[in-house]
Amino acid sequence: MLNLYSLYNSVDANELCTGCTVLEKEKPCYSVTDYDSLDSNEVLFLSDSFSYRNGSTSPFSKKEMSLFEEVFTRPATYSASVKCPSVKEVDMSPDNMKLCRKHLDKTIERVSPTLVFVCGNLAMKMLIKKSGITSKRGRAYEYEAENGHVCTVVPIFHPYSVIKEPRHRVLFDTDIRNAYDKYVLGKTNTSNFKYEVLTEIDDVVVLSESLRDSDETLALDIETTGLNFLTDIIQTIAISSKEHNWVIPVDHKDSPFKQGEAYNKVMLESVKRILENPRNKKVFHNAKFDLKFLMSYGIHTKNVWDTKIMHHFLDENLPKGLMDLVKLYFPTELESL
Repeated sequence: MLNLYSLYNSVDANELCTGCTVLEKEKPCYSVTDYDSLDSNEVLFLSDSFSYRNGSTSPFSKKEMSLFEEVFTRPATYSASVKCPSVKEVDMSPDNMKLCRKHLDKTIERVSPTLVFVCGNLAMKMLIKKSGITSKRGRAYEYEAENGHVCTVVPIFHPYSVIKEPRHRVLFDTDIRNAYDKYVLGKTNTSNFKYEVLTEIDDVVVLSESLRDSDETLALDIETTGLNFLTDIIQTIAISSKEHNWVIPVDHKDSPFKQGEAYNKVMLESVKRILENPRNKKVFHNAKFDLKFLMSYGIHTKNVWDTKIMHHFLDENLPKGLMDLVKLYFPTELESL
């Protein structure tokens, strides 16, 4: 009977793998140096590691490749960030990762991609030395290979997790589409975002008079010194209309409105008139946080809309954080935020 492990141990290890403790584990094969056979491409998808299936190795299963073909119809190259099969994140010490990046650099040098999608936490760690795929997915990072080739790296959910958790499908599709449009096709929006800090009481009063009876939708956000509305204070209130953005330094340490109680009262009364106008919509994200602080200042905001709640009504399975919504609905504006 053929002893696979004896055969495995008789094979000379790749010199780039010298010192890697993964090789001390009993595996039927290792160091799949696929980079000599890879095609040059603008897009490269990297799995965590190769899988050993039916006598051969592959970076993704047939089901996972079928999912890619549904989502991404353009040419792409597929490989693994770790060249040994069935390697888990726990197997990869910092020293092992450092050794294996030599193989990864050869992969990137061969493919010369503009955009690299790292699928999974280990692949992300290998390329950008960060973990936490859920919070990092959809963001862009830069990687420079040993030969000087620079590419954009975007973490995405592994297709296996998308198959197991269909609620991830929308984010998976969106992250791939947005990254390709932006970093390969060059579709971006340049923002001319400007804001005006109101440091004169007359300016606050003028703004109040112009918005107190307006029916124009306003977006609002506050910055505070902490999370407790009973003990912390509002530093600034930001108000945005379709064309303009204003910032009012309420209790900021450098606020000019802290010159005296009467001065501060005029400022708060002006803000109160704006926010208590029932005619226009006031749009917040996670409004309950802002409203509690505003109420502690005697401001009872009317006609409140909350993007966090509205997004939940659209799809209760998607994440509802502010950055998640920006990545989903305004991906081309991220660069300028």
